[in-house]
Amino acid sequence: MQESSSVYKHSMKLERRMASLYVQNTGCQQCPPGYGWGPGVRNHFLLHHVLSGKGVYTHRDKRYELSAGDTFLIYPDTTIHYAASGEDPWEYLWVGFSGMDAKGYMERTDFTPEEPVFFGRDSEALRERMEAVYTCYGTQPWEQLEMTARLYSLLSYLVRTAQRQKNLGSEAQDCAQLAAEYIVNHYEEPITVEGLAAYASVSHSSLYRRFIKRFQISPKRFLLEYRIERACAMLTSTGCSIQEISNSVGFEDPFYFSRAFKEVKGVSPRQYAAQRRSEAKEDT
Repeated sequence: MQESSSVYKHSMKLERRMASLYVQNTGCQQCPPGYGWGPGVRNHFLLHHVLSGKGVYTHRDKRYELSAGDTFLIYPDTTIHYAASGEDPWEYLWVGFSGMDAKGYMERTDFTPEEPVFFGRDSEALRERMEAVYTCYGTQPWEQLEMTARLYSLLSYLVRTAQRQKNLGSEAQDCAQLAAEYIVNHYEEPITVEGLAAYASVSHSSLYRRFIKRFQISPKRFLLEYRIERACAMLTSTGCSIQEISNSVGFEDPFYFSRAFKEVKGVSPRQYAAQRRSEAKEDT
């Protein structure tokens, strides 16, 4: 780790809401006495590991006094506050991450909204894996891939060593995650909610409830939005016609595709493509 008083790194915050998992930011900072953040909320998961010194983390009005070797997790959309000690301010390392599978993975770890802190647990192992993400930071495509690979390794370790995961035994994989993964891998094919429920071995109503809990949208809406996101990528990066794009992302009727696209994005596919071309010209 670098010995500077304040080192801060950020990955590019691109719109990747439908990605499975990605690093949103990472950094390391030696905080000045009393330096803090909040109260406020973050829109992604943020894992901090204390390298040295002391500080306080407040989560849902519960106060945790932390020191070197401790690790704390910030949950999305949860009011938090954290601050360095006035006498012995902490230095911490952090990894922020998001993605459609992030919540499901964290639910399989021993972090919980009720207990978002590890006091000295797995200190060296967590530090090594978080440093691996941090040191791979970069904006080149291979660096982004490397960061994501190291993030998967970090979360894999948290899931593998979780006591509650052992207590669950051979619990079946979450049906919403199974169905979402199927959509991501087969979005261009004919898909029905009934077929997704059968694939995940649950009832239609069970799949609907789990999707709402996990993704805050229905399976049908998830499928629609994912197909539209893929269409956006094609409109931006290819010269394909509207009909070609419609067929490529699972819509048999290009007119229905255009209506659905406008309903999700607020503009027609042609308008969207024109806007992106205009933005690209302005950036050059």
